[in-house]
Amino acid sequence: MNIQLKIVAFVLLLTFSVIVGCAQKLTEEQALAESQAISDFIYNYSVARQQAHEKMIQGKNLPVNTTINPISLPPIKKVGNRDKRLVLLSPRASLRWLRAYGFKVNITSYAEMISLRKGNSYGRSYSSPPRRKYSKVDDPQYLQIGNSRIEITGFTRWGDVIWINDQFGNIRVLTYE
Repeated sequence: MNIQLKIVAFVLLLTFSVIVGCAQKLTEEQALAESQAISDFIYNYSVARQQAHEKMIQGKNLPVNTTINPISLPPIKKVGNRDKRLVLLSPRASLRWLRAYGFKVNITSYAEMISLRKGNSYGRSYSSPPRRKYSKVDDPQYLQIGNSRIEITGFTRWGDVIWINDQFGNIRVLTYE
């Protein structure tokens, strides 16, 4: 009886270790897929936005720059001797990241105001779009990241810092981790 318990325990332990080992590999693959999805979505969004802007200019008979300069972010970037993947931070982590980077963030119930420090003064400023309480989530323009569905309603780039606004008006920073 004692030998049978040891065999059952060994088989259960072996099964558990195989499941845990495969689960970690799946999460790495999911992380890479999410990183690729973010990269593709930003590229497609910037191309579509530039084409819409060019159509608007053509309607006003203004000269059009036909070269498309889309924003392309590689899903994996070499930083030092490590590979880091592209991630979209949560709203709270994004605000902490912006503050640590040197931005002043003022949050109201209506929107978020951001200023970039230049020495002892503040240079450029940005105000997020108004917050929304409700939003559809069955639209194909949403990006599936993990368990959340995110719609890009705005896109901002200040030098190396890139962030988007989601469907609720929150700022989401794109960075490599």
